[in-house]
Amino acid sequence: MHQARSHLSPCMGGEMIATKIRRFIILILTLSLSACYKQPVSYLDGGPSTLADGSRLNAETDVSAVTPADKTVVRYANASRYPDSQATYTGTVTLSDAVRRALRYSPALEAASIEVDAKRAETVQAGLRPNPVITGDVQNVGQDVQESTLELSQVILLGGKRLKRIRAAELDVGVAEWDYEAVRLRTASNTAEDFVDVLGSQRRIQILGELEGVARQLKKAVNERVDAGTISAVDLKRTEIEVIRAQSQLSQEKSLLGVLRRRLANNWGARSADFEYVKGDLATGTRLPSADQLSAFLSSNPDVARWTTEMMQREAVLRLEKSKRIPDLTVGAGARNVRDADETGALVGLSIPLPVFDRNQGNIAAAQTRVFKARRETMAARIDVNSQMLEAYGDLVVASRKLEALQKQILPTAQEVYADTNKGYAAGEFDLLSVLDSQRTLFATRLEIVNAQADFQKAKVRIEALIGRSLYDF
Repeated sequence: MHQARSHLSPCMGGEMIATKIRRFIILILTLSLSACYKQPVSYLDGGPSTLADGSRLNAETDVSAVTPADKTVVRYANASRYPDSQATYTGTVTLSDAVRRALRYSPALEAASIEVDAKRAETVQAGLRPNPVITGDVQNVGQDVQESTLELSQVILLGGKRLKRIRAAELDVGVAEWDYEAVRLRTASNTAEDFVDVLGSQRRIQILGELEGVARQLKKAVNERVDAGTISAVDLKRTEIEVIRAQSQLSQEKSLLGVLRRRLANNWGARSADFEYVKGDLATGTRLPSADQLSAFLSSNPDVARWTTEMMQREAVLRLEKSKRIPDLTVGAGARNVRDADETGALVGLSIPLPVFDRNQGNIAAAQTRVFKARRETMAARIDVNSQMLEAYGDLVVASRKLEALQKQILPTAQEVYADTNKGYAAGEFDLLSVLDSQRTLFATRLEIVNAQADFQKAKVRIEALIGRSLYDF
């Protein structure tokens, strides 16, 4: 630091020195307190940025325009509110119960919420000024010409660095909030799909239980005929096989249900299924919107919408890096006492780096490259979300058409054939194999309908999570 020294006339007494020291201490305290002063919100009045549509972006209100302010974002005030355990359901669980509980207790969602809080803390840090530096120096210690120097210096940020740093940090909070929304939607969507799987399994168990009962009744009827000597004992063996097959299918489905129930409970962090049944309806609607209608709402998907904020954040970082080309100024003031002359002098000084070699070229180039990269990532995100929507829409259409054929054509015919063959068998018109074949066809059709209904509902859940609205709103 370059120093300018003003010479003072010698002080003939200690009182004059004490007075100067007191004044210097007051100066130090004043500068220190001024560094701790918190400027009001009006400091966010830097040069405005612009949104993609050309509208101006004010740093005090920008983030609300590019963050999911219309979404419900639940956060916890402190770590003591993060749950370690949950109450146990003792009865049935509805879809809304399951989704609500997953959103309340999901570890992934809690982690995303904590990250938002961390980004807000970084915003606070970004607004802090550099600390003042106090320096003490003693030369020629113990000699008559001993010199004692005490100096206070402060770095003054130039080029609007602090405002640009705050702007970038605030937009980074917006990106974290969009990421939170993406996790929230995925949590709700995954929970809903797992719920549908459990509901479908429960319905299949009901149908397979009916199949086992029908197989037992047929076995009983065939056994009576075998005892009466009207049919061969081979037919009894056939019915026994059908009973065993139905029992095996039922047992397998029950085992699968246990796995599916645990997977559903895992969405809210439970180690085992803490409920007995799920309650819901697999019935589906038949009117479907077109893929083009659905694609129009993909821009509101968090995985796409976040890139508006991400782009602005990277541009803010670029502006910050460009501002670092301007070196910061360091100013200082202090006093120096010479023991031999019994003299105290005031010191003032300033210093500024000369940007000869380092003009932050590398960081500026990196920030520019990341802005360009963000544009490509925005396009990639839109393509990816659109691909997910088209895939889910394809599954939805396939399941819908399959359901239409099964419910309107195949099931009525299978029911009619089953009823006719049972009557014909009782009258001696059909053999046992015809009865068994119609029985298998009827129950296989009913199981197919359940599977198609579950596929339809899961595809519907995926689409609604992507577009942020119900399919029945169209």
